Amino acid sequence: MIGMRQKQLFLYILKEMLLYFFVCFWFLFFIFFVNNILLLASDVLSKHAPFKDVALLMLYSLPAVIANAAPFAALIGILMGLGRFVSDLEFLSMNALGVSPRFLMLPVLLFGLVVSVVSFFTNDVLLPVSAINFRRVYWDIATSTPALELSSYSIKRNHNAVVVTGLIQDGKIHNLLIVDKNADKAFRILGTQAAEIEKSNDPSIVMSLKMLLPHLLILDPSDKKKYDAVNGETVTYNVLAKSIRSSYFNTIGPSEMSSFDLYKDIKEKQTQNEDRRTLNLYWMEFHKKFSFPFGAFFFVLLAFAISSAGKVHNQGAGFVLGLLIAVAYWALFMGGQTLCLRLDWNGTVAMWVPNIMVFAAAIVLLGKKLFR
Repeated sequence: MIGMRQKQLFLYILKEMLLYFFVCFWFLFFIFFVNNILLLASDVLSKHAPFKDVALLMLYSLPAVIANAAPFAALIGILMGLGRFVSDLEFLSMNALGVSPRFLMLPVLLFGLVVSVVSFFTNDVLLPVSAINFRRVYWDIATSTPALELSSYSIKRNHNAVVVTGLIQDGKIHNLLIVDKNADKAFRILGTQAAEIEKSNDPSIVMSLKMLLPHLLILDPSDKKKYDAVNGETVTYNVLAKSIRSSYFNTIGPSEMSSFDLYKDIKEKQTQNEDRRTLNLYWMEFHKKFSFPFGAFFFVLLAFAISSAGKVHNQGAGFVLGLLIAVAYWALFMGGQTLCLRLDWNGTVAMWVPNIMVFAAAIVLLGKKLFR
């Protein structure tokens, strides 16, 4: 009989946690969705890209949003759920009936573990697959919508050329500068005040830039004092697909790999005596794949500790406190990444410090209550 009641109580707490988690998850999902995916979609659609391909871009962006939203939703949701238990005196009633805090903590920790595993799966399996598909679809859009590759007042680089653009409006570029090399490795500087973006029927050409009244300067690599200057009425500059395709498919970074593939890549780089800075950044990305998803487990532990200490008395307080903790955690997490990138801090330590701080705070708040 006691076992049946404990099971019912366990499932009751778990059900409440799930309810508040999903409410907070959709709240955060909407924020990330609007700030990232919809802005991307609106930018691509504004350049007359096919709606079907834009919808696929949005679909392949979802795993990143889910992976980011789930841990924070667990923190805020648990704080709100436990806040309701405290405000309705349910935890007090359970304690009066002899239910120990350790038993009450079990469904909360189980919930955090499940969220962590699902978040890790999304980050480690779905995210790399979606990243590859995202690049493929974006490449299809770029080849069918030439204007997508260019944006106003920007600098575009590939392995052979640098393209500097001014204002782009209605398929026309106002002020265009192209710097590249010819077959003799001589620098060519091609500029114009007006150019038109044209789509090519040749699949090997992404787009053609029809330049009006262009100016061409060719620098002699063997003699810096020699150069050729050419003026003309029009010239068509073709952007070849092979010159930019590598930027879509040959530059998969460590953040877009699975943890298994990334670990193998790190070991391979170690045998090749890769420089220490690069290895540190790769180790940072490797540990990030574990520390951030499993941050949900530490979050729910902290949420339970805060509620047990009587710091959350209602759902509103739980929501506000959860947001503040999430912002502080995110600041620490991003700060650690910045220190790794700029000051070459230890990537492993930087990725786990936020979780260690959350865990330490939880242990301090729980105190002797955990061992009663």
